[in-house]
Amino acid sequence: MYEGNSVDLQMKKMISTQGIFDDESHRCQVFKYDMEEDYIYLLLKEEDLRKISLDAEYECYISTRSELLSCSGTVVERYQCEKGNMLKFKIKDGFYSVEGANPSVKRK
Repeated sequence: MYEGNSVDLQMKKMISTQGIFDDESHRCQVFKYDMEEDYIYLLLKEEDLRKISLDAEYECYISTRSELLSCSGTVVERYQCEKGNMLKFKIKDGFYSVEGANPSVKRK
C-alpha cells in the first residue's frame, strides 16, 4: 500500500529517562506495510542503525503522490539484512493526513 514511498522519521519523546533526545530527521523508505498487525518495515537510508532508539516515540511522515501522512509509534526492532538497514515500526493510532502539506516537500 505504501511500499516504496519516502519517509521522514522524527523522535517525539524519550521513553527512558536516561536516553538522549535526537532532533534529527532520519530518511527512510517504506519496505512493507503490515496492515493487520499495524507494523511498517522501513529501510533506513543512513549507515548507523544505532542512531534510532528503541526507547523513544517517533513521528513517521510518509510522502505519497497525493498527500503527506503522519503516524506515531515506536521502533521495536532494528537490524541489518540483505536489503539494508531495517526498522520495524509499530503504529500507535493509525494514519493522519497532514493538512496543507505539499507531499513533495520534506519535513524537517
